[in-house]
Amino acid sequence: MTKVEGGRISRARVEIGHLHRGVEKLFEVRDHRQIPVLASRHDWQAPFVGEVGSCVVIERAAGIEVPARAAWLRTALFELTRIMSHLSFLAWVPHRADDSELSAATHRSLESVHELWRRYSGNRVHPMVSRVGGLAVDLDAEVEVRWRSWLDEACELAGRLTDTLADPALRGTASVGVIEAALVDPLGLSGPVARASGIDLDLRRHPGHLAHDAVDVPTVQAPTTGDARARLTWLAREIPASASICRQVLDGLPSGPIQTRLPATLKIPVGTTWSTLEAPWGRADVVLVSRGGTTPWRLALRTPTFADVQALEHVLVGAHLEDVEPIIASLGWTLGDLDK
Repeated sequence: MTKVEGGRISRARVEIGHLHRGVEKLFEVRDHRQIPVLASRHDWQAPFVGEVGSCVVIERAAGIEVPARAAWLRTALFELTRIMSHLSFLAWVPHRADDSELSAATHRSLESVHELWRRYSGNRVHPMVSRVGGLAVDLDAEVEVRWRSWLDEACELAGRLTDTLADPALRGTASVGVIEAALVDPLGLSGPVARASGIDLDLRRHPGHLAHDAVDVPTVQAPTTGDARARLTWLAREIPASASICRQVLDGLPSGPIQTRLPATLKIPVGTTWSTLEAPWGRADVVLVSRGGTTPWRLALRTPTFADVQALEHVLVGAHLEDVEPIIASLGWTLGDLDK
């Protein structure tokens, strides 16, 4: 809901909830081992993040150790998901630039990665391969070859998107929707949105973030002007970094099992457990409250989408009407992730 005066937005209010699935209430009547499949569905641009995030919090609460091969594969699949999500949002750039060839290349690449997921998991959109204690599907040689080939394709495409964003002819992204560094924390922002404002909050460099301790997280150089162009450029330049992590994992993937044997009945000790992951658009938290049963008493999600969307109420104020599209395009959101 907006109020416009003199061609500028003077007031903005975001109303959410029209796609509410009640997933947090659904968690409460699911066995802990059923939850990852359900959690795959709230962010359909990055479904693997939801399912592995729920696994991590349950494993921590139960004291379950994940086999090394599964932990490494989770790391690579997480970064593959990041690339896929970034490309999905970057598909707006060639549309804005009126570059039909680049637009087609972006959509072909997205189609290829969905096919890659199908080859690996049997599902094009929601992998549903995460299990409490590991993974349901191991990596075979054919999928690995396809994966490596697609990473090369995605990096080449990211370079073209970066060049398009740097082109002065691309209208309406520079100096649009500026978020000052001082507003990042009050607005609860993180991920590429925070980094584009000069605040480096990459949780992948923190100990215990999946198997990132075993790989090098490349440093990304991108603008920190806090505008729409900076945010989109961060997405493009993070793609080669994620591809590097994938390759490091594939090159050094340890052998062994991919699943820990679990008891017939999985009960979580009484208490509260919190886990945090660096999702494509920033900090994704899961809070598990257990009363000692086979289902959670409470399993709450803190998604980056919610923070990005509520920031629109601040960022849109003062913007020209023609700036609304790039502002919304550069603050990542997925409706299922928002109206959870």
